[in-house]
Amino acid sequence: MNLNAVIEHLRERMPIFAQRVAGAAKFSILPEASNLMVPAAYVIPLDENPDQQASSNGYRQTVEDRFAVVVVLSNVSDERGQSAAMSVHDMRKLLFSALVGWEPGDDYYQVEYDGGSLLSIDRARLYYQFEFKSDYEIGYEDTWKWVRDNELPPLEGLNVRVDAIDPADPNHPKQDFPDDPNAYAGGSPGPDGRAETGATIDLPQP
Repeated sequence: MNLNAVIEHLRERMPIFAQRVAGAAKFSILPEASNLMVPAAYVIPLDENPDQQASSNGYRQTVEDRFAVVVVLSNVSDERGQSAAMSVHDMRKLLFSALVGWEPGDDYYQVEYDGGSLLSIDRARLYYQFEFKSDYEIGYEDTWKWVRDNELPPLEGLNVRVDAIDPADPNHPKQDFPDDPNAYAGGSPGPDGRAETGATIDLPQP
């Protein structure tokens, strides 16, 4: 997922952060590296969960793409974290109104809420992670098969050769089928590896 699009969307739709929305690779670096005033938010990539490939003659696969918004709230006025925890409830509602149902790209379905958890709390700050997910599809045009097929030369025509099954090939000697009263009187049944007829078809080129 393009997390920059998520960041820009939150900056636009959640004025409570006063543009204090950034990206991070993982939560473990935030307490040491984050220097934004609070409240602030950090968008973090999570895992992707693909379904099985669903096409028998092409390629179609749905992938669940997950990301998190780690909200940082002030905990200075309450060492027990009660007031900050109450703010988590309000922040959840604001995030829902900004993200749930939003489509983060032309190739993505709408965002869904996927849970939340408390990450860390100290005398200064509370870190709470809200998790979201959105599905996208991998299609035939995204794969190596599409690249391979488009590198093939154009189809200019067909050479058709027909090795008939019936009637029997009169050029072969009659076979003895003692248990079959309808044995092939005119020779062995086809196909016998020799073409009886055929055609050459030229296809118009664009």
